[in-house]
Amino acid sequence: MQVGAMCTSYNHADWERLMAGDYSRPPTVPDPEMMDNALRLGDQIEPLGFDSLWTTEHYGSAYSMQPNPMQWLAFWAGRTERIDMGTAVVVVPWWNPVRLAHEISMLDVMLRGRRLLLGLGRGISSHEYASLGVPREKSREYFYEILDILRLADSRERFSYDGEIFQIPPTTIRPQPRHKGKLLEGARAAFTTQGSAKLAAEAGLGQMFVAGQPLSEMRTQVGQFNRIRRERGMQPDQPTAMLWMYCAETEEEAEEGYAYYQAQQLDARNHYFVWNAAGFEGVKGYEEYKLNPKDDLDFGAASLWEHRHTQLIGTPEQIVKKAQNIQEAVSLGYLVVHAYYADMPVEKAERSLRLFGKEVLPALHEMETPLHPHSLGAEEPLDSPAS
Repeated sequence: MQVGAMCTSYNHADWERLMAGDYSRPPTVPDPEMMDNALRLGDQIEPLGFDSLWTTEHYGSAYSMQPNPMQWLAFWAGRTERIDMGTAVVVVPWWNPVRLAHEISMLDVMLRGRRLLLGLGRGISSHEYASLGVPREKSREYFYEILDILRLADSRERFSYDGEIFQIPPTTIRPQPRHKGKLLEGARAAFTTQGSAKLAAEAGLGQMFVAGQPLSEMRTQVGQFNRIRRERGMQPDQPTAMLWMYCAETEEEAEEGYAYYQAQQLDARNHYFVWNAAGFEGVKGYEEYKLNPKDDLDFGAASLWEHRHTQLIGTPEQIVKKAQNIQEAVSLGYLVVHAYYADMPVEKAERSLRLFGKEVLPALHEMETPLHPHSLGAEEPLDSPAS
C-alpha cells in the first residue's frame, strides 16, 4: 500500500474568538506560528518514508489555512526529491479554469517527473463561496464545466470552450506539462452525498473519502460507486482515504488522540455549518445536506465510538490492524494520514508521526491492496437522484 501524509495548518485556539465575533483583537496564537509548525512537520514526511505529501484548500477561517494548494505544493516540490504531491482537495468551482489548468501544468513541470495526485471537490461552506464571489447554488455546474475544460487542456495543445458559464477563446496552456495527456489520470472526487457520488462516478472520476463515515457506509458506497462505473463500461475503482492519525506507545496514551480528533470534528462543524453559515435550505445541489449528520451539533460518545473503527488512532499494532480492516472492507487503494490537527501540540504530533513512520509505515508498505469481490458493484445502485 502507498501512504501519503497531509501537511496543513489549523489555528484551533482562535475558534473561541471567531465564534464570539470578536475582531477587535488578533488571534491568541498568530497564524504564522501555526504555519511554522506545519512546515516543521512537513519537512519530515519524505525522510520518514512516506510516498506523498498532500494538502487541501480553505479560505477565511481558522480551519486548514491553505488557500492555494498549488502554491503550497510547489513549495514542497522544491524541498523534496522523491515523493509525489496530492490535493485533498482542490475545490474546483473556486477557480478560473484556465488559471487552474496553468497551475496544474506548472506544478507538473516543477515536480521533475514525480506525479501530482489530484483530488477534486466542490466545497460546502457558504462563507467561502460568498467571499470568492461564486454562486454556491451553481457549484455542480461550475465543477463539471471546469472538469471538462481541464480535460480539454490536457488532451490538446490548443482548445476552446463554449459552455453556459465559461466561454474560452482558442487558448494554449504554457508551459506544457511533462505528463501531457495524463494529468487527470486517476483523478479522485471527494463527496459526502449520494447525488454527488453518482455524478462523480458518471464523470469517470475515482473516489476519495475524507469524512470518515462508518465502515459499513463506506463499504456500501464503494459498491454503489463501482456499479455505476460498470454500467457505463468503466473499470472498478479503488478508493483513496484520508484518515486522522495519532500513534502512541500505549493504549492509555492513544486515548488523548480521540480527544484531539473530537476537537477537530468540532472545528469542522464550526467552519462548515455554524460560523458565518447560511445553511442549506433551498440551495440547489445541497438538498441532501439538511439530512447530513454533521447538522447535529452534539458530537457525542456514540458518534465517537463509530469513528474509533475508521480513524487510525492507537498503538502501532492497533493502527496496522485498523488499516487492514479498512482495506478489506472498501478495497482501499491509497491511504493518506492526517497527523496534525485541532489542539494537538506540535511536539506530540511530531512524536506520533515519527512513531508511525518507524513502526507502522513499513507494515503498510508491505500490505497488499486487492480489489475485493464485494467492491465490484453487485449491490443496488444509488437510489437518490442527483440534484
